[in-house]
Amino acid sequence: MSANATGLDDDVRIGVPAAGRAAFVPEPGGPTSPARHDPEPELRPGETELGRPPQLAPDLAPLSVADAAALKALDEDAAGRDLAEAELLLASDPTGLGWLGWFGSPLVFAVLIGTVGVFGLFFVNQAITLVNALAQQPQWAQYAGYAGLGLFAFCVLFAALRFAFIYARLTRNRQLRVKGIEELSRRTRLRWLAAAKSAEAREQIEAYLSTYPMDTEKDRKALRGLGLTDEMQGRMAAVRVELLDRDRFASTEQWFARFRDGFQAELDAAAETRIKYWGSRIWVVTAVAPNAMVDSGATLFYAFSLLTDLCRIYNLRAGRTGTAVLLSRVFFNAYLAGQGTEWEKLAEEQYDQLFAEAMNVVGVGVSSNVVGKMLGKVGAKATTGYLNRVLLIRLGRYSSRLLRPVTRD
Repeated sequence: MSANATGLDDDVRIGVPAAGRAAFVPEPGGPTSPARHDPEPELRPGETELGRPPQLAPDLAPLSVADAAALKALDEDAAGRDLAEAELLLASDPTGLGWLGWFGSPLVFAVLIGTVGVFGLFFVNQAITLVNALAQQPQWAQYAGYAGLGLFAFCVLFAALRFAFIYARLTRNRQLRVKGIEELSRRTRLRWLAAAKSAEAREQIEAYLSTYPMDTEKDRKALRGLGLTDEMQGRMAAVRVELLDRDRFASTEQWFARFRDGFQAELDAAAETRIKYWGSRIWVVTAVAPNAMVDSGATLFYAFSLLTDLCRIYNLRAGRTGTAVLLSRVFFNAYLAGQGTEWEKLAEEQYDQLFAEAMNVVGVGVSSNVVGKMLGKVGAKATTGYLNRVLLIRLGRYSSRLLRPVTRD
């Protein structure tokens, strides 16, 4: 078969490019030798290997100072939005008033002023009534009554001033959300910011751990008085050593989970113990209190004592809005305790009716009806005391939620 029959000529079979075929000219009677290659073409300025000059806008010009400032402002605005989004994910609002926005804090302080005003009017009125009642008693009874009132007022004032003194010395709590850190790390656009914010939050808790007062015997004795036993303090000290070791945990989420479940959980347990401790005492005292002013004063004393213990357990205080909410609830509870006589009358009527029906069923006499009235009065006092206990426990648990360094969720 000839070369032409294959559809390929000799030059193609040996891989010679078509542009260079003319260079192969055999000499007559001699061997075939390749000719010299043409030099590679040189690109002119502005040309590319694509055979197309670069495209430039006809009005292209350097950025002016105003344009550079505008671009910088756009970058700062975008960075500010990213930072605000990160802060919103990380920061917790334990007060539950974040939905009010800017109006939350002024509204809470207005409620605080109104509550204090209403309670003050009620307390002064009750005090005047009690002093007038003492003025009608014999001389010895007046001396005893005034001495008792003075001691009672001193106890309430001491509890309030002690709370204010300890509260002012503590560091304000900046509560963190572990779920917010996890959500922030999952967002690709904010991942660089998540790393920075997580490190900042970890440094905040590390400073809290380093300054928590449990190193000296005096500190440990004070914590034992607050319900943190030696075993609990030993576990807290071991967890603190783990958390301050930066090479121990693989991720920030694990570190925060260990702090919440190992260190903060012990504080939560001690706080719950103190809440029930003061709740039991306010139940007994307000159940046997002789009048409304004593009920209100006892409620103030136990509320301030409870808040002082909780602040010492967590070694933190609430923010401005949280403090206003706490104080509003303290004075509101004291006002409700002073209105206990009305609730007591209502409860006594219900108990009297209940015991009277029970006596009629069993067919007992008049003396049993008197016993039923006495039981009704005792039951009414116990009921009002229990209501004060419920209010104090709710105040304590709300305070614990404000003072926790890391949320439970």
